[in-house]
Amino acid sequence: MISTKAVQRLSTISNHFCAQQSKQGSQVLIGDETQKYPEILDHKPHLKIKLDYANKQGWGYADTEYIHDEATGYLKLTGISLFEQNEIGYRYQYSERWMPHFKIWAINTVGIDLNKKTEKQKDMQVHGPHFNHEFLADLGDQGFSRRSFLKWERIMHSHGESLKEVYALRHGTFERVVDVVIYPDTHEQCEKLVQLANKHNVVLVPFGGGTNVTNSLLLSPKEKRMIVSVDMSRLNKIKWVDKVNNTACIEAGIIGADLERELKNYGVVLGHEPDSIEFSTLGGWISTRASGMKKNVYGNIEDIVQNVKFVTSKGTYTKLSDWPRISNGPDLNHIVMGHEGNFGIVTEAILRIRKIPEVKRYGSIIFPDFEIGVRFMDEMSRTRLWPASIRLVDNLQFQFSQALKIKNDSRSQDYIDAIKKFYVLNIKGFDPNRMCACTLAFEGGKDEVAAQEKNVYKIAKKYKGMIAGEENGIRGYSLTFMIAYIRDFACTYSFVAESMETSCPWSKVGSLCQNTKERLFSACRARGIPQNKIFASFRVTQLYETGAAVYIYFGFSYGDMDVNKVVALYEDVENEAREEIMKNGGSISHHHGIGKIRKRFADKTLPPMALQFMQDIKESLDPKNVFGINNTLYRSEEERREDIEGHH
Repeated sequence: MISTKAVQRLSTISNHFCAQQSKQGSQVLIGDETQKYPEILDHKPHLKIKLDYANKQGWGYADTEYIHDEATGYLKLTGISLFEQNEIGYRYQYSERWMPHFKIWAINTVGIDLNKKTEKQKDMQVHGPHFNHEFLADLGDQGFSRRSFLKWERIMHSHGESLKEVYALRHGTFERVVDVVIYPDTHEQCEKLVQLANKHNVVLVPFGGGTNVTNSLLLSPKEKRMIVSVDMSRLNKIKWVDKVNNTACIEAGIIGADLERELKNYGVVLGHEPDSIEFSTLGGWISTRASGMKKNVYGNIEDIVQNVKFVTSKGTYTKLSDWPRISNGPDLNHIVMGHEGNFGIVTEAILRIRKIPEVKRYGSIIFPDFEIGVRFMDEMSRTRLWPASIRLVDNLQFQFSQALKIKNDSRSQDYIDAIKKFYVLNIKGFDPNRMCACTLAFEGGKDEVAAQEKNVYKIAKKYKGMIAGEENGIRGYSLTFMIAYIRDFACTYSFVAESMETSCPWSKVGSLCQNTKERLFSACRARGIPQNKIFASFRVTQLYETGAAVYIYFGFSYGDMDVNKVVALYEDVENEAREEIMKNGGSISHHHGIGKIRKRFADKTLPPMALQFMQDIKESLDPKNVFGINNTLYRSEEERREDIEGHH
């Protein structure tokens, strides 16, 4: 029973905002997020929320960014670790260390002008909340640890990290943001939210880490119902660990890095490590069918998940026991994995775990060129003696990583580096404009890792590969987390960039990379962007017996072009590249998912009957479209037409 006082309190909140909206029009400024408002209901104020630590207008932590010293031209990444302090207290291995080579490389390679800086906006205007008074009254003011109408909390829960979203944060606005953010603490509270949303016709949007790059959190301005962001961050516990059966029950809101850190206390690991592990969540991994860099040992997310607990409008789905495998018809877990918020809320999962590996080692190899490197990767895939991770980068990406090398204060180290460079270029005869690199991470038992190393380096020798040492391997994987901040820095200097990923058969890896690069260049030239302003780089990032996953990094310097037009131009070029990828045998996505960016390509990957089948599942599970985030599929031909015409 909801108290009269609670109803009056919620009505007062609603009426307050309605009055604000009436008084100020559609552009309501709720106020600075550091102030305390009566519109925040928080029974656990000691718990952190994303606003407390995250960058409001870009990727990562608020205290972490690349800065440019104009006097020296050097670059460095700021940031102090908030979690495990290492001996120098920096967030990343190379934080707070000057990088003297990046400026010259960026100017010469892609024409970035570090003398032209574009400042991001200091604030953003958004509409005031839409209210469903009956829903709020029925929900009451008890039971959920936090409920917030704060402007920037609402904004943060209404976007991911795509180029379009980052530029809206820096220079524009969102036509529609969520109306309230609610933090459930239990599975039962999620069930209550879904029941009340169906009763009162309210939209629910599950929210994990907000790291998607597919526009999957973007909301339609046509949605007039109240939209609730269901922030899962307080369902973040390890409920139990069963070391006998190698399983653990984990709540879906836990962040990947926290999960691995806490599992170590039990002497086990999950091993699922996407590049976004610092911020992405278990629920997000399941919802997008994610993959991690160490999938060779630990598997993709579908290999790790034994069971899920999934709240839908028709009730909660879960298997009745945690069997290692069962043959009882189609596995409904696979309807949950990849649903991208369309069907319900993942609240917890039973996962396969492993003992902490006895040995962890890194390595690296240099090859004469990318084509030879791809042939090496192909042969590696046929042996099954794979490292936990093996990633091949092309020459441009190799040069990029070299440009991010830190300043060396040791003369003896400079001398050693000069000797190494002389050996590679003059003795081995590698062309600096063609050579590429492969980074390796080994995990497992001592004998197992030794066998993997022997196998890798034996095959590498066959393809003229030169062992480049453990230090370069460590550096390669460490840079994974630091490079994510580069895009925000580049945005400041009129450079836009994004990544795409795909998978394709081994027979098509080379042609896919070559033809996609040519298509990117031609699409840019057709829009007035010269080739010397373009960055187009490729990485073979996952091995399978039948093929590989390929990352494409693409960006260009847009100079004096109107910032409001550049995102649409970028998306046009990216769509052409996606067409070329699929034309050359590539998939619509390997692990990012579809969201809204790739919806228009869905009919090129599935026949009409399969698309209809997926739509039928949606209609059956969620007839009122309570989970109205509208990812993956168009709900009507009209929606498809409006999306494509609106883009152009």
